[in-house]
Amino acid sequence: MNILCFGDSNTFGISPVDGKRLSEIERWPTLLKQQLGTGFEVIEAGEPNRTLVNNPPFSGDKSGVKYLKPYLEAHTVDVVIIALGTNDLKARFALCAIDIGKALEELILAIKAFYHCKTISKIIIISPPKVHEVGSYKSIYAGAGKKAEQLSIEFKAAADRHTCVFLDCYPLIQSCNKEGIHLPVSAHRELANRLTPIIIKAAVY
Repeated sequence: MNILCFGDSNTFGISPVDGKRLSEIERWPTLLKQQLGTGFEVIEAGEPNRTLVNNPPFSGDKSGVKYLKPYLEAHTVDVVIIALGTNDLKARFALCAIDIGKALEELILAIKAFYHCKTISKIIIISPPKVHEVGSYKSIYAGAGKKAEQLSIEFKAAADRHTCVFLDCYPLIQSCNKEGIHLPVSAHRELANRLTPIIIKAAVY
């Protein structure tokens, strides 16, 4: 079974401590692969600054919809895990949770359209974890703390409408309290632990 992990810097594995990439024994996609064992292949497709709605200025083309299709074309994928939304909470985009939820829905529909004549076992939607408006991210993510909570509601609604599996990270996974946005190693481990039984169930059914 091939699992595509499509997300932003928290999928890529940026450390909140030094801004470098976490090792393979620390970031959640590779931890997931270790826990699943043989018969499962995890494809890492995390990209810092990736969004659902906008292409961030000065960061190239990071839109989720545009970058997902090449992965689907290049790999035989059984499960797609979508872990996006945090970057869309940036104050400069001035997006409400409903706007971001609609963009997620478009991405889900694009995946289903791609597989219109094929079978994909599962689409798993992960909502962003809590955002702490602190430090260097305080102004960048002004207002994002409350919006992230609203976003989990919108993401669940979109997942339910399109029969996707939903994992609500807002109450379960904590971003670094001091840095505000990125996940500490303990949170990567917790996320992998939560996803493992979901993937195993998908493999059975």
